[in-house]
Amino acid sequence: MENPSGNGPGVPRLPPAALVPSAEPITHRLLGPRLHLHTLIRLGAATLLVASALIGRSLVGIGNLDVRGISLLALFIVAYDLVAWLLIRPERGPQAAADRYGYLLTIMHATIVLDFIALTIAAWLLGGIRSPFIALYLVHVMLTSILLSAREAVVSLLIAFGLLAGLAVFELTGILLPPMPHGLVGPGPLDIRYALVALAVYGTLLAIVAYLLIGLSRVMRTGEAQLRAAYTALERLSGLRRDFLDIAVHNIKAPLGAVTMFLRNLRSGLAGPINEQQGEWVDRSLDRLAALTDFMSDLRLLATLETGGIEDRMEETDLVPMLMELAEEWNSEAEERRIDFVYEGPAELPPVRAHERLLREAVANFLSNALKFTPAGGRVTLRAETLPGTIRVSVEDTGVGISLADQDELFREFSRMRPADASGDGRRGSGIGLSIVKRIVDAHGGSLGCRSAPGEGSDFFIELEASDS
Repeated sequence: MENPSGNGPGVPRLPPAALVPSAEPITHRLLGPRLHLHTLIRLGAATLLVASALIGRSLVGIGNLDVRGISLLALFIVAYDLVAWLLIRPERGPQAAADRYGYLLTIMHATIVLDFIALTIAAWLLGGIRSPFIALYLVHVMLTSILLSAREAVVSLLIAFGLLAGLAVFELTGILLPPMPHGLVGPGPLDIRYALVALAVYGTLLAIVAYLLIGLSRVMRTGEAQLRAAYTALERLSGLRRDFLDIAVHNIKAPLGAVTMFLRNLRSGLAGPINEQQGEWVDRSLDRLAALTDFMSDLRLLATLETGGIEDRMEETDLVPMLMELAEEWNSEAEERRIDFVYEGPAELPPVRAHERLLREAVANFLSNALKFTPAGGRVTLRAETLPGTIRVSVEDTGVGISLADQDELFREFSRMRPADASGDGRRGSGIGLSIVKRIVDAHGGSLGCRSAPGEGSDFFIELEASDS
């Protein structure tokens, strides 16, 4: 963080918690929940089938309607659907669906074939090739074209058209004459010309629907594959960045500390007296090393944030003790800079779900910047207050302020707050402190912001949702 002193509060190091990218397509992870939903829809369709048959015979007056056959068909649908539901139920979770994708795919293929068979029986019971319910084949072909691969969708299309052609052949040859519900389909024997026209029209419609949806599904799968490839590449780059940060911090920390120690020994006169000019050069070197130390601390915390898993380490936190400790720690720094430091907050605050060490670093960054950019004789206030549903923690200063144009860049990585000659101590920040604060607040599901104007000081704040407890 933007630490005003090389000896300031340290940056905590969390144990690594590597991100686990999803290697499976999203269709794999959604197959279980989607099949579970389809079983429930089919149960509703079976119930609706029986209800429609009863209403059609009793209220609408459709004659010669085989309610018993329709009820048996509904029981058949319920039976295989119940078996599918029992098999799918343990695999409803996204991860379980991805792990058992082949198993679920087999169940899906079986239910699709059974659906086509059930639809064919329903069409036969309701007038055969002349039934208006033949149009439902389009719905099933649409679903298979979206859910299945192109080859599997074509096979399903051929099955559907084969069953449809079978209805026409059985009726034309008299092998299996369908019932002819009066008022639903016209009486009389099936004309071969009508059968051929109906098969041609329905076959064309099925082929067009399948072609369009297979193409759309292919484009969607291609886009998904590209997104997964991009995600994998980003994960690899993120891993390389984390590794680089860890190595950089580890390799620079020790020599940086050694150089700082030697310069302090030299400044204290342990190696003999130094003149005024030499002392000035040593002081300037120590200032630059202190800024570099701050930067390395920021890099280390940035690497910690990029390992992920922070949400799992959050717990109910009382902010009052943390804020009072911060006020005590930074008060001495303020006294050295001849800045009036004040803590304003209630004795009790509602708890928040937070990672205390990271949240502490976020507030410490605000305090560090406020002291750095407030001249001697100014005032810095650490404040906590309760708002409707949220807790606000803010740091207000009477420093040089920030222009509105500069405020847009504050929380971006490697953006500097102000030119060096505008700061209170002449030191510049690393440019990533406030971006780290934003990452911390985002991980907590909170919000942050700044109110400032040149010459009127600044007010940085964090708002976190108060826990229900």
